[in-house]
Amino acid sequence: MVISSLVVETAPQLTVQVAEALAHINGVEVHEINNYKVVVTVEADTLDDSHDIASTFIGIEGVTGVNLVYANFEDDPTIQKASTK
Repeated sequence: MVISSLVVETAPQLTVQVAEALAHINGVEVHEINNYKVVVTVEADTLDDSHDIASTFIGIEGVTGVNLVYANFEDDPTIQKASTK
């Protein structure tokens, strides 16, 4: 499992709507709204899956930026396979 923490920046007037849209994405949990920023975690099976989920954020109306804060991917099976080759 890969767990990532991100800060999603939004247009100030759309922050609540962005947070609601993010909360409906499978694997995403909204933790906090701070002014125009939304703090989320993404849980996915692989690093690629995590990236794919986070990449959808920019398509949400009102999202102006997506910033990765932390990623733990030591349990990603695709990375473990690559390191043994």
